[in-house]
Amino acid sequence: MLKQRRMTCIIICAALLLYLFYAGMHKDNTRLAILGFHHIAPDHEAETHFKGNMWVTKLSTFEEEMKYLYDHGYQSLTLDEVYAWKKEGKKIPEKSVVLTFDDGFLSTIHYAEPILKRYGFHGTVFAIASDIKEHGPYDHTKRQHASLADIKASSLDFYSHTYDLHHKDKGFAIDQKSEKELIKDITQSNALVDGTYLAYPYGHSNPLAKKVLKKKGVKLAFGFNENRKAVISDDDYALPRFCVNRYTKLDVFAAMLEE
Repeated sequence: MLKQRRMTCIIICAALLLYLFYAGMHKDNTRLAILGFHHIAPDHEAETHFKGNMWVTKLSTFEEEMKYLYDHGYQSLTLDEVYAWKKEGKKIPEKSVVLTFDDGFLSTIHYAEPILKRYGFHGTVFAIASDIKEHGPYDHTKRQHASLADIKASSLDFYSHTYDLHHKDKGFAIDQKSEKELIKDITQSNALVDGTYLAYPYGHSNPLAKKVLKKKGVKLAFGFNENRKAVISDDDYALPRFCVNRYTKLDVFAAMLEE
């Protein structure tokens, strides 16, 4: 009887050790850099019309950053691939990066998209849906937003940056809304852009907003300026992004990737 108990104990311990070994072997410790950009403008335009605006990145700087990614063997992911990694256990290349652009500026299509294509990268845009309107010829003196026609013709993926919550005159708009109002906003946004994924305006969220996004079927939501890499254990509705702006030097950009 004692011998049988001892054998049973040995078998249980062996099974436990095997399980721990297997779990350790399959644990995903990948850390993913999700980069956030805004308006891109040719250097002379950035200096002439947007001098000192940290949210306007010079085209030469953006080109240099994309070349760095290419030269160092990085591959860009779509948000569907991010979801598959985070929720379905799909492996991603060690040198993976996600390239996102906030607000839905026309400059992302005019200037960033050709560079992304040249290096074989994929870009994701989070558009403020209420700003998606028809427009005249491209006006380089303004930060114009893309129209529905622009979005349909683009190779970039467009998702939601909410419909009209991108303001904070009396605090973050997302904090001033009731559940009913938040649902209405997301519904309006979804009528114009794909609502599968969303980036919070200013990267700011709250428990009620997360609740609404889950209710509306949003799979993943993204913050901004947390300046750290995403990991599997992160909240699905608060994935961190790096802030890449006009003043981001190349060595700082490189450090984001190595963080």
